[in-house]
Amino acid sequence: MFEDKWFPVARADELVLRHVFHTQLHGVELALWRTDKGEVNAWENRCPHRGMRLTLGINTGKSLKCQYHGWQFHSGDGQCSVIPSVPDGSMPHSACAKNFSVAEKNGFVWVNLARDYLSEPSTLTHAFALPSSVLRSITVNAPLSLVQAQLLNFCQYDRHADKQTFQAQHDGLMVHVCWQEYMLQTIDVLFMLQPAHTEKTVIHAMCNQSDDELKWTRRINQALTSLKLEMEADREIREEEPVIAPQPVQALPRWLPARVVERKEIAEQVASFRLHLPSFNRFKGIEAGAHIDVRTSQGLVRQFSLVEWDTKAQELLIGVKLESESRGGSAALYNEVKEDSVLEISAPKNHFRLVPGKGGTLIAGGIGVAPIVAMASQLEHEKLPYHLHYFVRNIYSRAFVDQLNKLDSVSFYQAMQPDQVAGQLKTILAKVSPEQPNVYICGPKGLLDTALRVIQENGWSHIQVRHELFSNRITHQDEHTFKVTLAKSGQSYIIPSGVSITDALREYGVQIETSCEQGVCGTCYTKVLSGKINHKDVYLSEEEKQSGDCMMPCVSRSASGDLVLDI
Repeated sequence: MFEDKWFPVARADELVLRHVFHTQLHGVELALWRTDKGEVNAWENRCPHRGMRLTLGINTGKSLKCQYHGWQFHSGDGQCSVIPSVPDGSMPHSACAKNFSVAEKNGFVWVNLARDYLSEPSTLTHAFALPSSVLRSITVNAPLSLVQAQLLNFCQYDRHADKQTFQAQHDGLMVHVCWQEYMLQTIDVLFMLQPAHTEKTVIHAMCNQSDDELKWTRRINQALTSLKLEMEADREIREEEPVIAPQPVQALPRWLPARVVERKEIAEQVASFRLHLPSFNRFKGIEAGAHIDVRTSQGLVRQFSLVEWDTKAQELLIGVKLESESRGGSAALYNEVKEDSVLEISAPKNHFRLVPGKGGTLIAGGIGVAPIVAMASQLEHEKLPYHLHYFVRNIYSRAFVDQLNKLDSVSFYQAMQPDQVAGQLKTILAKVSPEQPNVYICGPKGLLDTALRVIQENGWSHIQVRHELFSNRITHQDEHTFKVTLAKSGQSYIIPSGVSITDALREYGVQIETSCEQGVCGTCYTKVLSGKINHKDVYLSEEEKQSGDCMMPCVSRSASGDLVLDI
């Protein structure tokens, strides 16, 4: 028996024409649908005949038709109106879809699971300012209590907020927060929580309207996405680690302050930054090949590999090269960041790991030596065989020379023409044995392409190449327009020429987490349910690209027709 309470279960605009919307409330699966006249229904997602999910059925505009045996149930009371095998039209009274109390209010659909409800759907708190804008809903894999607690600290996820003005209060299933943007416009947000089940909560939200509605909507959506990722990541960590005694756990923020304790010019237009991080002890073990995201003062996010780290001193070392075609990220860090500057960085991530217990051949070009140095140091520490081959333009282009001089097995190559590089790579790769087949490459795309071509031309199928690239120049100009459908919401959006999928969806208020936005880092990895993909990334393997079931929407597009994404 459910208590007499109303819960938001969907945005009103999610119940589109002839659509059946799926959701959960307290573990009960719901089928929500709207008639052509606008009437809203909330039914148990189960056909009373054989238990088929009604969300797989057809919304006829006045009834819901089960796909299994064609039974149809009338809007309102859910009574069966058509049974194809019973032509005389006599319907048993028991043939009725279980329905719940439903109401539409303030841009949301509300459901009460109690059989005999006494109240009306909850209204907005008197403190909330109208008119308002409905925001996108977001599902978090965390219990209701945890989500509520994190929302009370919501302001920390908005980097432009004046946190001294932040106020928060909660009233049952609602969390009301208010803050200012550096003492300017007040942002007023009401979060309404839907307990889908014990370990899943849906956050519905609305905010006060402003002159720049798109700007505020985007900011709040971005903050919500960061909150979701941190909560879910924190829960994964707690679930993986054995619990000795109950301890209060505070989620690790998406962005962490790191102070620059040393800046050095280490090569031609290359600077190293040694960062002190007070939250260092909260990281899980860092391995060679890891990188961090760094957010510039302009809000740009770029990735930098870890060259070395000191657990005791709580320090990380990265390198930044001033790129001639910088999109603003490297230039901002190289030119503006000084000693004692404070940067915003992420926790380390690793998509470029060494194969455990195996040595390897290490190949680097330019600033790509950063993770390769860390790999060489780890292999040397583990007493595993390796050799590092470093290609640079000239002697002044060598980065991290101090770290390289500590290694026992390093070769330098400089001032080589493309054909000379190819010849040298052929010599290097010819020595790769089947017993130690792992080759790790980091540097310009041309270096990787040359190595792969040499391997293919010589038939060295045993060589296993792992790589990391720092750039991938992409343009979307003069490409065709196509449609993207998000499977979880059923909403479709037009992606125009000249705009990436992630940028276009962001304008519609749909946030896909990105980082490099060049198809390099893998942050925006997305499953594809249907459609042909024009892959433009350098992250996915050829096998993954051939499978056609995943993509990097920050750069890749539709090859023809439309795409359906698992979002």
